[in-house]
Amino acid sequence: MTGPRWAGSTLVAGAVLLVFWAIFVLSFKAEPSAVGRTRVALDIIGGASFASAIAGLVAAGGLFQRTRWSTSAAWFASVLMILTVVSSWAGIATVIGLLSSRDRPKT
Repeated sequence: MTGPRWAGSTLVAGAVLLVFWAIFVLSFKAEPSAVGRTRVALDIIGGASFASAIAGLVAAGGLFQRTRWSTSAAWFASVLMILTVVSSWAGIATVIGLLSSRDRPKT
């Protein structure tokens, strides 16, 4: 099973947004108040955003090449993007596309 053709582009767009978000969040580490738990929170949010972006780019590459593992990777990346809230629109759109492609006959 493969996802719709546009799902890869949606994941790339969400990944690009997440990279910019991660850079923005991590820029606050230079602030004097970014110590202790605040710094840990910034590291976690920035790191999770970068990780979600990487997962989205890998899944998009798989979808573009029509690999067997691409649908599973797209599901994983979509869930991660939904959990980040920043790119939840990309994750939700991809989930809808993946669900709708399950009912179509293979061509």
